[in-house]
Amino acid sequence: MADIKGGLFAKTVQKHAGRAKEKILQNLGKADRTVDDVFDEYEINFTRQQTNANRLHKEVSNYLRCCRALHGASKSLYETLGEVYEPEWVGHELLYAQAQNSDMLWTDFCHKLQDQTLAPLTAYVQQFPDIRKKIDKRGRKLVDYDSQRHQLENLQRARSRDEYKIARARDALESARVTYEALNKELYDELPQLYDQRIPNIAAHLQTLFAAEATVMAESSKVAKELEAIADKLSKECAKGTYKVKRAAAPRPLSVIEPSSPHNANSPSIISPSHHTQLSTHSRPTISAPVTQNKEETGRPYEEIEFEDKKVNGTVAPQARTNGEVIGTKIPPGATTDGLPSGILYRVRATYKYTREDVDEISFEVGEVIQVVEYEDPEEQEEGWLTGIKESTSEKGLFPANFTRPI
Repeated sequence: MADIKGGLFAKTVQKHAGRAKEKILQNLGKADRTVDDVFDEYEINFTRQQTNANRLHKEVSNYLRCCRALHGASKSLYETLGEVYEPEWVGHELLYAQAQNSDMLWTDFCHKLQDQTLAPLTAYVQQFPDIRKKIDKRGRKLVDYDSQRHQLENLQRARSRDEYKIARARDALESARVTYEALNKELYDELPQLYDQRIPNIAAHLQTLFAAEATVMAESSKVAKELEAIADKLSKECAKGTYKVKRAAAPRPLSVIEPSSPHNANSPSIISPSHHTQLSTHSRPTISAPVTQNKEETGRPYEEIEFEDKKVNGTVAPQARTNGEVIGTKIPPGATTDGLPSGILYRVRATYKYTREDVDEISFEVGEVIQVVEYEDPEEQEEGWLTGIKESTSEKGLFPANFTRPI
């Protein structure tokens, strides 16, 4: 088996070498070659036809990809419009219907391009490679024929004729001729037939493509007109004031800074939380207080509680000083100080929700409990503000005092 394979390989190499030598001699003009002008024209036509078919196939494929991308963009646009277009606006249901129509149009168009244009065009171009291989094989067999012809001519011109070699060369030439002429005859039939297909193929491809395009354009135009009518009606309804927002009589005013009373100059000015919260006039901005009073608020309103510099339960808040010096955080009346961990002055419960407005503040919901601690630097203490730790999260920060009540 190995000997057979080796012999076939050696024969193939010898054939290729002989063919290459013959082509070199032909190119150098030292050996003549068989010429067929008619077939040469057939081959030129075939090459041009194959090139054009491949170009058309490439562009139709690209066109289909772009149409699919446009379909996707159109679908995304309508989805966004469906979300932006509010349900109470006129034409909301019609907008949804037209979006569905547009989607179906593009889906049908892309299917037609794929099935009726690109698929037949793909089948058309797929026949070219096989015929190209047959043309190349015919060329090789023609070179073999010329090579065998030259060998026979050389043997016949030799001074000492070897009839055995001449007979073998004649048989090889006849075999090469039969092989070549069989291929040549097939191509003489196939190439003109294939070349004649170019016109009906191009016509059919253009017809299906542009018929589908004309349909989608015409129907899309109808959809666009319907959408234009919807937008026009919405604009007219808006002009009538149909969707005009009801406005309040007047905006809520900001809180007003009131001067402290002479007899209590060091105490913070506290305005009822049902209106606005007055904070320090030195650093913290005015905070809009809650509008409604929390249902948990019982007993004496916290607004009435004054931060007085006096003893509570027989003690004075740590770091409290007098005679014009810094006064630390004061414990209000009613605050329980017994049994608290070290460093905790007293505890408060949130009576209103507060959202922090700076990084050193804390937010809380109604009912949350906060442990009040001393300012790290009492000199930076601001009127109406406390420092505390939320029991639920252990967050530490500043918060407005009159959003809470002591417990």
